[in-house]
This record gives sequence, structure tokens and C-alpha cells, in this order.
Amino acid sequence: MDEHIQADELKSWDNEAQALDDNVRHLVAISAMASANRTSSIATVAQRRLDQLDQTSEKAFFIQQTREAILKMSCLMGTPKSINALTSLMSLVGPNSDLAQELANFPALRSQANYSYDQMRARGQDLFDGIYGRHAVTVEGKLRSLYPDLAEVVMVDCYGRLLGETRYLDGRDTELCAIGSLVPQDVPSQLKSHCLGAARMGATDEMVQAALRLAKLICTKRP
Repeated sequence: MDEHIQADELKSWDNEAQALDDNVRHLVAISAMASANRTSSIATVAQRRLDQLDQTSEKAFFIQQTREAILKMSCLMGTPKSINALTSLMSLVGPNSDLAQELANFPALRSQANYSYDQMRARGQDLFDGIYGRHAVTVEGKLRSLYPDLAEVVMVDCYGRLLGETRYLDGRDTELCAIGSLVPQDVPSQLKSHCLGAARMGATDEMVQAALRLAKLICTKRP
């Protein structure tokens, strides 16, 4: 086991985040670890979940979900941390393994042929409105007042291309991962927005609180 993660730490994560299902609990934990720059431990956490799964197809689905979570969180924690997190994760997948072959069957989700710019913007707007509710117009206006290009990038690239892709990680679980990613960054305003957004996407209060507790545990246990 990774020297930075002890068995009692992993058990405490389970105890504090029982409201989250097993996959989501690990996804939130990995999102928090990536954001806190504990990327060397991500392979250990992911391997723990893989060891709990029996079928190669289940393992591949979890890896795909994790890749999606890390990629999506790049718009919150930055691309370098996402690259490092994905490097740690994919070290678990041998190049000629059954798991690698199963992963190769997953389609590309964001190729140029998939969606037009207008479709991406509409998808982003729908998600943005769903997360921010009655405050969406105000928040978008604030972004646009800071820099019009910022509002457009957030709507099209962050919410449209990244966060709005839900085939392997739906809006609710994406928002729970966002909570995990934001806790280590000490950005209370954004964290509050995404806690509310998770609820608007269908998360219960227990799930939101579990994600918060889990991410805070990971921060306090940082080596």
C-alpha cells in the first residue's frame, strides 16, 4: 500500500461517506487528491476499488468514470494536475492487458465530429442553468462583465465540452466530484455554488455532506 495512505485512513473515508455509492466515493476521493496534488496516491485508491470488482467490464467502466472525473475537473483544478492524476491512474492498466483492450472499446466523447459549436454552447447553457438555477443569469452576467471571452469559454468549453458530457458520469456525480476538487483550493464561494448545484442535480443533503467530509479528510491527512 502507498506509504501516504494507511488502511485506517481508507476505512475512515468509507465511514464518513457512506451516503455515496462505492464508485462515487472513490471518484470524489480521487478528485480531491488530484486537486490537493496527492497524485502519487491516486493509483493506490483506484487499485483498491478495482480489487473490489470482479468483472473486467466493471473495472473498465470504473476506470472510464475516473478518467472522465479527472478530465472534467481540469476546468476547476488545472490541466497539469489532471495530467499527473491520469498518469497515476493509467499506470494500473498494462498496455496489453484485458483491461486495456476493454477500455479501447469506449468511444471518443469529444471529437470534432460529435457536436457543433452551437450544440456545445446549448449543452453548456442547459447545464449552467441547471446548476445555478435562478442565479444563472446573474452569474453569467458577472463572468461576462469580467471578460466576455471568459463567459464564452466557461459556457462552451467548461460546461459544454467538459462537464456537460454525461454518458459515463452524470450531472449529479460530476457535481459531487466538483465538491471534492474545490475543497482543497479554499474557494468558499465556488464551493458553495457547487454544493447547491449538486443538490439541484439530484444529490441529497447527505450525499453533499459526505462529499465535503471526505474531501476535508483527504486534505487533513495530506502528508
